[in-house]
Amino acid sequence: MSEEALAYIVEADSDDIGAVIGGLNKVSEDDAALLASRSLRKDFDGCISEAALPDSGSPKAQSYAPPEAAAKPVVGKPNLKPAYPVRADQPVSSSIELTKGLVSMFSSYARDESQKKTYAAAGQCLSTLVYKAGFSQEALHFFAGGAPLGTGSIVEHLPNDKDKAIWQSPRFTQELVDCTTNTTPTPLPAS
Repeated sequence: MSEEALAYIVEADSDDIGAVIGGLNKVSEDDAALLASRSLRKDFDGCISEAALPDSGSPKAQSYAPPEAAAKPVVGKPNLKPAYPVRADQPVSSSIELTKGLVSMFSSYARDESQKKTYAAAGQCLSTLVYKAGFSQEALHFFAGGAPLGTGSIVEHLPNDKDKAIWQSPRFTQELVDCTTNTTPTPLPAS
């Protein structure tokens, strides 16, 4: 293979052999044909087999050991520390009091900045929905505090069965989804 062809292969730096052969064809048709040839593939596979599986009579012969399985992800503990101060002796009396907390809580589960922006844009919808759903004051205080849980499920931390039933109801769940899908993400405010 020519130096020019080898340089092209190195410069292409690609795992897509078809794309490399296609590009190499513009540099040198003969070298592209060689790279695509069965004989080169057979020789290459032979070298790999010999290196990976030496002759079993050889003192260097090794037995195959499968790679170790990847460790299971460690489930972290949720962060229950409120992001915003909430006075337990004062009732939550409007949806506005829930917006920052709900955005903080939902954003802690976000996969990326785009998803955080979606939650920020949906904040008012989420807070209105939660406020009107009939949650207990204890649950509303939890939402207003906006603990950045980041793992697990919000429902696990709700104070009673009634609140959990509301959170898990198909209607409420669908309305949560509607809040986040029927919104246009806006830039997050600078911290």
